[in-house]
Order: sequence, then C-alpha cells, then structure tokens
Amino acid sequence: MQVAKSITFSLLFSCYFLSSHAQLDSTAATHQALVFADSIVRANFFQDWKTYTELSIPSAVKYYGGKDGFRDYISNMYYRNEPVMEEKPETVHMVTLMNDDINQWQCVIEKTRTTKIEMRDAKIKTYLVGQSLDNGATWKFIDISHNDIKNVIYIMPQIFGTLAIPDAKTIYDDDIAAKEPIKPKPQKKKKK
Repeated sequence: MQVAKSITFSLLFSCYFLSSHAQLDSTAATHQALVFADSIVRANFFQDWKTYTELSIPSAVKYYGGKDGFRDYISNMYYRNEPVMEEKPETVHMVTLMNDDINQWQCVIEKTRTTKIEMRDAKIKTYLVGQSLDNGATWKFIDISHNDIKNVIYIMPQIFGTLAIPDAKTIYDDDIAAKEPIKPKPQKKKKK
C-alpha cells in the first residue's frame, strides 16, 4: 500500500512539474519573443538595417537576394511608410504563440503604430511572424507589413499550418469615439 501511495505521489508530482515547466517555457518564450520583436521594430524605426537583417528569418533574406538585396528592399519599404518626426517606434503585443513539442516555437506579434493620416489620429496594426529554433531563447522574424501575406509560405516554408496571421488594419481614433455609447451623466441629488 505504501509503495502504491509513493508511486501515485511521484506520478502526480511529475505531472505537476511537467505542466508548470511547460508554463514557464511559454512564459519565457513569450518574454523573449517580445524582446526580440521590440529590437527589430526599433531597428526599422532607426534605420539600423544591419540589425534588422540579423533579426530577420534567414529564408526571407535569401528570398530577396541575400543581405544586400534584402537591405535594399527593406529600406525602400521604410521610405514608403517613413515615420514622421513626432512618432515613436511601434509597440508590440503577442497574439499567438505555438510550439512543435521539440525546440521550435513560432508566434504572431501585433505591431501598433500611432500616427496621423490626413490630419486624423490613427493606429496602424500590422504583424510580425516569429520563429525560434532554440526553444524560445532567440527569435527571428518576417515582417508581414513588408510582404504580401500570400508569399509567406514561399518565404518561410516551415511556417506552422495552424498559425493564423490577421490582416493589417487601420483604426481611426475618431471612429472609435463615435462608436462608443454615450454614458449618461449622473444626476446630482437635490438638497432638502
């Protein structure tokens, strides 16, 4: 009977340890992905094409003709959507994180750019697809805003088939304000 209790305890402890270890892995992978995503966003914002290239998925660099061709392509894309003086680097937010139960993790990270379009405040949401081949420790990315989403499978053939990539969108602040319900003002109580 004591042996059965010991085995049961060992199995329960192992299950708890494995589930908490998996949770720690996804938490650490998320943190690392966001750190690396922030680095590639800042490299783009400050036109640091060397760092941007180093943080890009190697197959994307190859797809555009090697480092020089890739840097030319990325810098041309940058100047088409060049940030204005008042803008700050985009913010990043994890949308999806997946792994293949080996060492590979992939993710979708939303980038939000706060800007003005035709004198209207707007937020432009685009996406990065990230890949880690060392259990979430280091990450490389492909910027979907610089690529046609249909080409992602050619640029990154090892992309998980279940990794959903949202479409880019532009959200105007005044549209959001117009859609929000008007809250009635609280009435003051009359004093007697």
